Order: sequence, then C-alpha cells, then structure tokens
Amino acid sequence: MTRTGFFIRLALSFAIDLADFTVGRVPVLGTVQEGLGTAILLLLWGPSGLVYLWELADWTDQLDGFIPTATLIGLYAGWREGHFGGKKRELPTPRDPS
Repeated sequence: MTRTGFFIRLALSFAIDLADFTVGRVPVLGTVQEGLGTAILLLLWGPSGLVYLWELADWTDQLDGFIPTATLIGLYAGWREGHFGGKKRELPTPRDPS
C-alpha cells in the first residue's frame, strides 16, 4: 500500500469512528453501524479489522463511541507497514541460489 493510500484508508477509519460517536449512539443504529464498520474495516485493513467487533460487547451503544477503535486499527496497520518514522519496513531479499 502506498503512503497516500494509507492516509486515505486512515481517513475512512476516522469517518467510521466519527459516525460511531454521533449516529452510533442510537441503540439499534449503533449495532448496525458496528456491523457495517467491521465489514468495511475488514476490507480496508484485513484481519486486523475484526478487532472492531469488540464494540458489539457494549449493548447500550453509549460507551464504545468514546474509544476510536477504527482509527487505532488504522494506526496499528500503518505502524506495522512502516508508514511512520520516515522509512519503509524492509522486506527480506530472496537468497541467491548459487
């Protein structure tokens, strides 16, 4: 993923958290939003997006809006891929068969 692609995905993750903080506080809409948010985050970040499912544990839909889970998932994925600190993570080079 390019650096620009990372920041676009991070902005989408932030938008999911913003929706969770506002519209997600309505009890039924919050649960639906968390299900859709999980599907979107799974597409954006891969298996790391499944962490967003923990928000379903708050059946009142009131407390989980104050924790920016989607943004934290994006920041973790960006850190893991080396988008912070000014250098890209080095992948191991294949060994020469000779």
